[in-house]
Amino acid sequence: MKWLVFFLLICNTVNAQSDFTFPSLVVEYDSAIVFRHLKIIPIKRLEKADDSSVVNPSSISLKTGMGKGTVQIRERGNYMIDNINILVIENKSGKDLVIKSGEIVMGGRQDRVFAKDTILRSGKQHIVPVYCIEEARWSSAEKKFTYRGTTGSGLQNIIDTAKNQTKVWDEIRRLLKQNNQSGSSSYAVLLGNKKITDTSNFYIQYFLQQLRMKDSSIVGIIASTGNKVLGADVFISTSLFYQTLPALLEKYCAEAILSGTTASKNHEDERLYANELLLPQTQAMFLSKKGKRFFYAALLVQITGYGFVY
Repeated sequence: MKWLVFFLLICNTVNAQSDFTFPSLVVEYDSAIVFRHLKIIPIKRLEKADDSSVVNPSSISLKTGMGKGTVQIRERGNYMIDNINILVIENKSGKDLVIKSGEIVMGGRQDRVFAKDTILRSGKQHIVPVYCIEEARWSSAEKKFTYRGTTGSGLQNIIDTAKNQTKVWDEIRRLLKQNNQSGSSSYAVLLGNKKITDTSNFYIQYFLQQLRMKDSSIVGIIASTGNKVLGADVFISTSLFYQTLPALLEKYCAEAILSGTTASKNHEDERLYANELLLPQTQAMFLSKKGKRFFYAALLVQITGYGFVY
């Protein structure tokens, strides 16, 4: 019986992997949506995938858990050197808590961003790796943590690949200088600037409306600004894609606003990128250097490609 379960698990994993490559997927270049500094190209699945095992009521997002008060976050201690890259999370939701790298929490003794994709079981306290995104503050008193959304794709790529606090601070300093924000060292405060927030909301609502008008086979997107591909995200199913879409748009819109240039109507760079990401013979190598996979319950449910300039 154990061998049968193992065999079925392997078969599901192989099938899921094939769901993330050509020819199961098609990139709809003719359906590209261009708005100011951002271009979004839909990725569609030719046949509907069975996601009954991953659309799981036993999981909850960080935003929802914190909003309901069933997920509590606190500092591990009073000392900056020992505790800057660690937070303590207590999951009382009764569900698996799904945290994605790049998600931001404000408060504590300084603002933080989560360092990796993480699934935390309910009923336990967990020590979770984070990076500081507010270099100049370490408060004597701990404030309540609140959910702030997600980073732009550029900073998230640094978090995922460099895995270095100094490089995270270097990128934040660059963004603060580039956007004339000299009054704070906080990346979260930069995103909260009224002009940036209003512009980001305008972008997000535009793309949400456009994508929801498309047919129901979209499972991912490629995002770009100017001559740079910002990244791509592809999911096992349409339902998971649309559940995650607002957060995806938040990270790509933030990057386009903070560092973007006028989006190109030419799709050649995106074609090169899509071929590396989605061709069966190149995908594994591409993701090992320029992307990542996300598994839930031992099933591959998402692949992410990082930004790249051709």
